[in-house]
Amino acid sequence: MDSASIIKDRRILHKIPEIGMELPRTADYCEQALRGMGLMPRRIGDGLIVDLGSAGPLFAWRADMDALPIQEETGADFASTIPGRMHACGHDAHMAIALGIARHYSTEGAPLPCRLRLIFQPGEEGYGGALRMIRAEALEGVEAIAGLHVGCFSAELAKGCFGTRKGTLMGSVDAFEVTFKGTGTHGAYPNRGADPLLAACQFVAGLQTVRYRAVSPVRPASLSIGSIQAGTVFAVIPELAVVKGGTRATTGEDQAALLAGVRSLAEGIAMANGIGVRFEHVPIAPMTANTDPALPDLLAASVAEVLGADSFRWLADPIIGGEDFGEFLLRVPGVFFFLATNPDGCEAQHHHPGFSVADEVLPGAVLVVDALIRNWAAAQR
Repeated sequence: MDSASIIKDRRILHKIPEIGMELPRTADYCEQALRGMGLMPRRIGDGLIVDLGSAGPLFAWRADMDALPIQEETGADFASTIPGRMHACGHDAHMAIALGIARHYSTEGAPLPCRLRLIFQPGEEGYGGALRMIRAEALEGVEAIAGLHVGCFSAELAKGCFGTRKGTLMGSVDAFEVTFKGTGTHGAYPNRGADPLLAACQFVAGLQTVRYRAVSPVRPASLSIGSIQAGTVFAVIPELAVVKGGTRATTGEDQAALLAGVRSLAEGIAMANGIGVRFEHVPIAPMTANTDPALPDLLAASVAEVLGADSFRWLADPIIGGEDFGEFLLRVPGVFFFLATNPDGCEAQHHHPGFSVADEVLPGAVLVVDALIRNWAAAQR
């Protein structure tokens, strides 16, 4: 196991974070690394795939590639070299693990018991990258898929520990935009207009009642506002007020109830204030659900085989963080899981400027994936 190369890849990729669907330096690095192993990657869907092996059923492993618009504050000597951009969600580690898997089977000579497709996906952070790869036929012929997320998702997982659950693992993510349209006027004469900003404030204040009434308090869900935009000067009541937010849920029923409640509240407040309203919904990611019971069991067995039973935990509850890996799981059997990687003494969570990864636990993920592939291939015979 070439642990040094996995860590080197992760740190190089950490220095060159790119955002969204167009990731030229990141994709070039991964492609050249794969070609250096004697492999033949192909660019599709703004990402790339590479196939290994020549016989047997086809198993896929996915790694996402994009970063976030965050100014890094880790102080690491391999910190981002691009101002205002950072790998603050661990996707650099995901790519390094995928490259480690490729190296394990290509240059290190580990036997591959089936065919394997590595999928390097752009745009996981709300850009629809998984769907783009699926539409470009990244899943063509795939019979099962797996992926992981590094970080610290649960207090149940100590550093270096893997965890998952059967059924829903991560929540759905939906964005909404509510535009209140009133009648602008001078601030001294509010009676001559219709104030959309007042309606927007009433809407935001009332939103938590939607959460409490739509979803059982014992089920994970959230409803949040990230932006309110209205007006430019203190003495003018604006014509428009735009509120942007999102919902997250762990059941389809709760997902629909939250969105319906947000829309109903917006329309009712607009009517009460005598103004217009437009509600727009943008689905970001479905729930990430391990609906095939066999693969989570194979994962648990694989972790125990190579690292010991204490390195795996069945998680009690889903989390409401989202992941577009759920798009793959809607189409083929698979398993998604977590690897706890927060360095000792670091409490920074995902999407925080201080987020970091304990590099030393990444090689263990390659060994786990190798065992998972072997156990899955054996089960297909």
